[in-house]
Amino acid sequence: MPPGGTGILLATKPMTQAGPGAGRVDIGLKTWHTAAVRGSVLVVQNDQDKSLGGIADALVRAGVRLDVRSPNRDLPAVRGYAGLIVLPGLADPVDEDAAVVRAREAIYGALLAELPILGLCLGGQLLVQALGGSVSRCEPELGFADVFASSAAGTDPLMGGVPEQFSVFHAHAFAFEPPPDAEILLKNDVCVQACRHGQSWAFQCHPEVSREWVARLAAALRGKDSGLSAATTDFFARNRVSPEQLERDARSANPTLREIVRGIGTGFAALIA
Repeated sequence: MPPGGTGILLATKPMTQAGPGAGRVDIGLKTWHTAAVRGSVLVVQNDQDKSLGGIADALVRAGVRLDVRSPNRDLPAVRGYAGLIVLPGLADPVDEDAAVVRAREAIYGALLAELPILGLCLGGQLLVQALGGSVSRCEPELGFADVFASSAAGTDPLMGGVPEQFSVFHAHAFAFEPPPDAEILLKNDVCVQACRHGQSWAFQCHPEVSREWVARLAAALRGKDSGLSAATTDFFARNRVSPEQLERDARSANPTLREIVRGIGTGFAALIA
């Protein structure tokens, strides 16, 4: 663990984000170690500016150790971990570049090892593909929009107790179609937004995105240096996403999402052996 660690195992040097504690699990470019950290959850962070957000806080409070790695380098064998989380990224799920291939192989390894898996956006798309589902281009969803919970969500270990309808952040131009034996947990008129298959959960939406991260995105869209990559900012700017609308929607969604994010984190933590 890096000197002065807080109980979160970082595979790389942490970045600084806006907001208290917001950058604790972001990654930099220099790897601290290459061996698996046994007893921890491997977190594959596809983009440097897209972290586990509020879900990390819930996991850490529950005593889960997180080993955050970039797939831009070789990943440790996932069988050495207690679970796997694969985060969002600007890559498409049909890409075959080395980083996407490494993330995909980590998912296959976790499925073979029967580990709990959580995939968010790109991570969710890759997970659904590995489970036998499919992905396809869809109408882009960018910013906050409502999703609707299914009856299965009411008893789900991660989603139990979520409102029937709530607003959450979106940022995708691909969507997944779960395999027939998966349970659909969330959806809207664009696509399935969350599903479960055994101990694997795939989210298309972004419950992990914090109000602080949205503030950084809004600042970047106004031309300020907020620490987000130019590619991330451009993805939203070229689709004419309004920073003012983002800020308004984040304020109204924040209280509900805090509870949902806490449930996802504590529910996943309960599965970690």
